[in-house]
Amino acid sequence: MLSASTETTKADEADQNDCLLSLLLNSSLACIVTDDRKHIEKWNQGAETLLGWKAEQVLGQPLSKVMPESSISKSGSSLRSLADNAHPEVSLKKQDGELVKVKIDSTPLPPNGSQQEGHIFLIQDITEKKFLEEALLEASEREQRRIGQELHDHLCQHLLGAAFATKALAGALDRDQSKHAPQLHDLARLVNDAVSQVRDISRGLHPVELDAAGLMSSLQELANRAAHSTPCSFRCEKHVLVKNSNDALNAYRIAQAVVTTAIQETGAEHIEIVLAQTGPSICLEINDDGKKEGELTSDPAGVAAKTIQYRAQAMNGSLTLNFHPEKGTHAICHFPS
Repeated sequence: MLSASTETTKADEADQNDCLLSLLLNSSLACIVTDDRKHIEKWNQGAETLLGWKAEQVLGQPLSKVMPESSISKSGSSLRSLADNAHPEVSLKKQDGELVKVKIDSTPLPPNGSQQEGHIFLIQDITEKKFLEEALLEASEREQRRIGQELHDHLCQHLLGAAFATKALAGALDRDQSKHAPQLHDLARLVNDAVSQVRDISRGLHPVELDAAGLMSSLQELANRAAHSTPCSFRCEKHVLVKNSNDALNAYRIAQAVVTTAIQETGAEHIEIVLAQTGPSICLEINDDGKKEGELTSDPAGVAAKTIQYRAQAMNGSLTLNFHPEKGTHAICHFPS
């Protein structure tokens, strides 16, 4: 038998839950309450405004009427995982057919008497937020490509001209048996080295269009360029094909940012890039043994860290970065193939 104090506590908790639910249902957020069968029990004005259906059109209907499993599964989640407090960002189709990007949060409702627990779903419109994130990435990508193209088309050509002129002058001095000829040959080699370095920088800023197998070759080139400063290896035991070129580019940019931070900030003595595929998921992993912490882990709210997180989200993927003083920095990105 329950004591009077226990019954009072339970009653107080029930009143608090009812009060919280009432606040949510009367807020501007889209709020949906389902029963234990995931049928819609409550549908507030925010849900009607966001998704277009009126309450009388959806009450008693399965949640899948407004959240089709096909839409949720594109984020790597399911209606079951939504009820387990997953927080995916997905595109839902409104009643009029328009797509809206949303973030879905959920929490179980406590059981009421003999009735099994239901769930409450809060849906937030993030269409504008996602647009701004994508615009940021696009602007950043466009600027990097512009600088890379300028370096390749103008500075490289100018340096090549200087190298040819220097080489020609060195040849003329050779014929005159001038003692200054060797110095000019050395200068020509230095200018040619500068051309190679500018081309490497240009390829990093403006990579070639990535085909299905392009991510592997681009990561190998990234490792080769990084190795000029810090020993860097690339490992890919089996071919990994990325059909979406934007996903391949985002994955490359993530690896590039992590590798650059390792070279410039962590004091790494070795960097390893690993690409692998397990079923429908691709895994990109970057490890370095640097004893110092770089900005990607020390300032997760900074522009650099946020940008690569946006890139991971743009691929419907996830990115985790960890630093340990004795082991270095570990970055791992999972995204659909």
